Amino acid sequence: MTTTVVSPRTLITTAVVATVACVYPGFLFGAVAVQVREEFSVSAGRYGWGTAAYFLAASASSVLTGRVVQRVGPRRQLVACLIATIVLQLMIAGLSTSFTVIVALLAACGVVNAANQTAVNLVLARARLPRLGLALAIKQSGMPSASMVSGIAVPLLAVTFGWRWSLALGVSLAVIGLVLVVRFVDGTGSGELRSARPRSSMRALLSALVVGSFLAFAAGGLTSWTVSSGVDAGLSESVAGWMLSLGAGCGIAMRLLIGLRLDRMSARPYAAVAAVTSIGAVAMVGLSYRSAPSHMVATVLAFGAGWVWPVFSNFGIMRANGDASGAASGITQMGIYLGVFAAPIVTGAVIDAHGYGPMWLLVAAVALVGSLLAYAIRDEF
Repeated sequence: MTTTVVSPRTLITTAVVATVACVYPGFLFGAVAVQVREEFSVSAGRYGWGTAAYFLAASASSVLTGRVVQRVGPRRQLVACLIATIVLQLMIAGLSTSFTVIVALLAACGVVNAANQTAVNLVLARARLPRLGLALAIKQSGMPSASMVSGIAVPLLAVTFGWRWSLALGVSLAVIGLVLVVRFVDGTGSGELRSARPRSSMRALLSALVVGSFLAFAAGGLTSWTVSSGVDAGLSESVAGWMLSLGAGCGIAMRLLIGLRLDRMSARPYAAVAAVTSIGAVAMVGLSYRSAPSHMVATVLAFGAGWVWPVFSNFGIMRANGDASGAASGITQMGIYLGVFAAPIVTGAVIDAHGYGPMWLLVAAVALVGSLLAYAIRDEF
């Protein structure tokens, strides 16, 4: 345990690396769907169920891990999560003799990610950073960063050496994250955390859970099928992977731009959620057109507008709940995991039955409903 004063920049860097490392397996198996489905001869519908196991396990464990981190402290939980994700990714690479094995190990990765997210949120809330909004925007960029890295892994590793080698990136990130957490995250003050309780009402937190489930469904469809849909629209596997990375990069840039203004923003966070996701829904309609050029343009716009809302929502939740942010975000994150869990199952079935065009129209409709619900609860946080 270090007693050194840690700069906000170092702490935020640690949070981002830990976030990317633990969420990477979930996004990776959307990016390498073409290779994995070919090796194990699984349909889009069955593959959707497999990748959904990651988010179902995360949803089931989110509330519990949010309570656990208030008792054990974020440093211990982060160390355990990063060690676990290293071991699990090595097991997926070395022991996956069937698609069932992959599903089981992905489910374990989902539990690890749920625990990691609540711990990272609590680290940032406890730090009393002068610009919490900017810190959260950078931290939330960890999610599209994981998607971007998984997209890069397709042409660089999955296509060239096989999809198993793409897990090497995740293991490397987790090792770096583990070193940073041990060195820079404070392990004191667990007694204060145990007594902290969310200030937001349960009704407000459950409402945010519902909003998150709808918006995460749209985001889950976006990250699960962007590469496969691009190939169906006429792109090569490598170009489709690069487009996923470009779209995620656009999402990162938008989150950072938002973060620069978030602490001084006069609009309520959930009103902003409603505004950006409605724009993202329009971009997702563009993905329904089966042409390579339109798919490339729509991918960038959908990521840029349709996947920036967690910056606003997490800012609202954490600003309202302070030292109880671990427990509060454990509740709201459950809705996000439920949405991302349902997305590949439902969208995979739609793809099998009707193709990618109708699937993207469904995703856009769900995003629009989520934006309307977000506007309805704008006064809660």
